Amino acid sequence: MKNSLVLFLTLNLTVLAIGWLTGGISLTLQLVIAAILIGLVGIPHGAIDHILFLQNNQTSPVKFYAFYFSLILLVILIWIFFPVAGLITFLGLSAYHFGQSQFAKYNDLKKSVKIFLYISWGIAVLSGLCVFNQTEILEITSSASDLLQIKPVFEGSSFQMLLVWSSLSFLVVLVLNYRTLGLRTVIYELGVLALILLSLLVNPLLIGFSIYFASLHSWNVLQQEFKFLSKKIKKFSWQRFIGLLTPYTLVSLFGLFMLLALSHFNIIGISKTLVVFITISALTLPHSFVMENFYNANSLKKLRFKTS
Repeated sequence: MKNSLVLFLTLNLTVLAIGWLTGGISLTLQLVIAAILIGLVGIPHGAIDHILFLQNNQTSPVKFYAFYFSLILLVILIWIFFPVAGLITFLGLSAYHFGQSQFAKYNDLKKSVKIFLYISWGIAVLSGLCVFNQTEILEITSSASDLLQIKPVFEGSSFQMLLVWSSLSFLVVLVLNYRTLGLRTVIYELGVLALILLSLLVNPLLIGFSIYFASLHSWNVLQQEFKFLSKKIKKFSWQRFIGLLTPYTLVSLFGLFMLLALSHFNIIGISKTLVVFITISALTLPHSFVMENFYNANSLKKLRFKTS
């Protein structure tokens, strides 16, 4: 069993045990658990984008940073002037990126099939998150005036239809390619998606998402990044890897903390929840670009990624 899945199951069982022992997980504890998981694993998985890109491309660091921060600025401007478009773009990019990290390793599949799996799988995960936590999401988007602009996106049955469509589409395409993937892989991937949806169903919004994001996505990507760098750098170790991750992880956490403080003291007229949305969205676009380049430049056959 892949260790990212073991981590996912362990976190879920731990949270269930805590909830059983304490009679339920308070919002404060949910925030603490989510902050720990995202801070220790979620944010670090994008903290070496510059290293990954520069290892794969003949370009200067100045050009890379200029492009990277231009994308961040673009996302912020879209959120400020067109918040609904910002949200939809963020959800679409996240769906593709989540699916890509899950299926990029299957190099025997046609590119068009892989892209369809990326999109359908990612939409299934995010639409499941929205469907199973719709009441909580609507409460959150009603808590501040600037969040009311994006509330209509989560109302109605749009995500229910997306969940059904994406899940069935994923199932059909996966089964149609069972000869290429192998029956064992098909069963495994269907089982993983089912476990993710079950976790999103039984856990509160923050817990369900942060467990998935930290374990099956971020930890999985961190392993891929480590194995890539171990092919490029002699005597590369996890200690050195953590050292590379630390600087930009701390910068990101400090920047988010400062933005939340500015929001808390009404120095900027943006609610704390929207600050988090915008910050994550702003980091997602350039990170997705880097990882698209990373997966295209390095097949798993060449790098022998085995996330187990």
